[in-house]
Amino acid sequence: MKDETDDLISINESVEYESKKLYGFVIAFKTQTLTVNDIIASSSIKPQGIIYKENDEFYFAPLDKVDDIKPIIKEFTEKFLK
Repeated sequence: MKDETDDLISINESVEYESKKLYGFVIAFKTQTLTVNDIIASSSIKPQGIIYKENDEFYFAPLDKVDDIKPIIKEFTEKFLK
């Protein structure tokens, strides 16, 4: 049955990270999008944390449990430190 539905239904999930500078802070966001047959079924944008500079060093203050910090750091460095 699953093989038959896989041919009819295509389900994809994408996760993207983005950083925005707001009010002097950099806020890291996680966007999750679920598509079914190339139509958006659900999407969510969740703030992951705040990135700030203190004593010439950058710090990340998470707002909730963060699964993996590496994509957040990568996106921040590519956008703000190059």
